[in-house]
Amino acid sequence: MTDHFDDDPDAEFPTAGVPPAPSVTPGPNPPPPNSATDDATDQRGCVTILIVGTVLAIVALVVAIALVVIGIRVFGISDEDANAKVLQEVFVETGIATASRDAVHPPQRDIHLGTCESDGSGGVKASGTLTNWTTKTADYEIDVSFRRSGTGSSGEEFAASAVSVLAVPEHATTTWTAIVPDRPDGAYACRVLAVNRWPTGTTPPS
Repeated sequence: MTDHFDDDPDAEFPTAGVPPAPSVTPGPNPPPPNSATDDATDQRGCVTILIVGTVLAIVALVVAIALVVIGIRVFGISDEDANAKVLQEVFVETGIATASRDAVHPPQRDIHLGTCESDGSGGVKASGTLTNWTTKTADYEIDVSFRRSGTGSSGEEFAASAVSVLAVPEHATTTWTAIVPDRPDGAYACRVLAVNRWPTGTTPPS
């Protein structure tokens, strides 16, 4: 058997120690892992949801405010009702009635009963101060009740007096006095039942 050798000098023979060239040409960089793209998508989605939620919250707030305003105008109490409520609260607080409709400066808060004592000649004298908290000169009428026994509103009335105090300047304080000629034996008390106030020169409230 004869060995055959190719005499072609151009024949390629692998060189010892050198690996053959790759048979596949490398392509571009591989795509990022799914986790990276998913995180970016999640962040964009969260921002979008946050923006939409904020806009909806603002719209809901505006609608709620509008409904409250409409409700107050349609179903809320009127200024007259609000004034009546304030005056009723003042009456409960002081126990003094008035025909005035001034809820800003109720006349019951203008008057103070200071003393209830003998007038020195068999009668009873009630006296105190009066402050006109309004911005106009005002006239006042005060109804005072004199009672046989007990204090404050308790006891049977034995006399009454109406006192007029005229032309009290704005923010000025003056005194008032009511006297009845007779007093009962034993304890007695004085009580302001009502006070009315009106601007000087105008008709008294009724």
